[in-house]
Amino acid sequence: MRPSRLRRCHAWSALALASLVSLAACERRAAPPGGGAAGTEQQAPPAAPAASAAVPAAAVEYLEEITGGADRNEALPLVVAIHGLGDRPESFAGLLSGADVKVRLIVPRGLTPYGGGYSWFPLQQALASDEVGQGILRAAAALAATIERVAAERPTRGMAIVTGFSQGGALTFALALHHPRVVGAAFPMGGWVPPAVLHGAGAAAPALVALHGEDDRRVPIGPTRDAIAALEGRGVKVRLASYPGVGHTVSGEMRRDLLQLIRGAAAEVR
Repeated sequence: MRPSRLRRCHAWSALALASLVSLAACERRAAPPGGGAAGTEQQAPPAAPAASAAVPAAAVEYLEEITGGADRNEALPLVVAIHGLGDRPESFAGLLSGADVKVRLIVPRGLTPYGGGYSWFPLQQALASDEVGQGILRAAAALAATIERVAAERPTRGMAIVTGFSQGGALTFALALHHPRVVGAAFPMGGWVPPAVLHGAGAAAPALVALHGEDDRRVPIGPTRDAIAALEGRGVKVRLASYPGVGHTVSGEMRRDLLQLIRGAAAEVR
């Protein structure tokens, strides 16, 4: 496996990917690549400061990994994986870095330091609040611009396949619903859709498959199920895959399903 590179939309020094470790802070750990039990809840660090009104694409740093034994100079499907609150790309990349499909994996880093990791938007308010919704939309706009920059600078094929967990799941929804020009498929995990993000979403969105634990107490499945029903009513091709007994984590079964979805989406890229 070739080392990943942390980029600020240009080259940074090379980094070796760590194997999958815990999703830090108030996220639960993803199951290791071979499956297995999720980790335990951890103490949340202090709240992240408020984000700025706009974030330039050049401010979004990311890791780049080539999977499936592909050549780095080959034109590949682009997969963007967005970590959750308190996590960092060096650990979240492990969720997909061993995938047996040839893709260019981009794992962006959150915009604001948060404990030992990073946050994408402030969460001092309720998940459905307008403040949280606007923070999601600002971060999604920065990520969309970064995806466009990566696609222009690196050899890629088709529009991006986007996934993410928790905050990353919320951003996956927002990217698909508000930036369909750069997203070809979206697979949010443990995400949610505040009214501010749901507003204005229409049938132009790409195919969406949301993965969510039925026992998730941090991001309850009920409001996400309601948002998906609302999107279906607007003509969006969306479905919900729910996982009994799974809380706020990426379980082994969820990871297997995610990899299968990515394989299918990558195979359709021309």
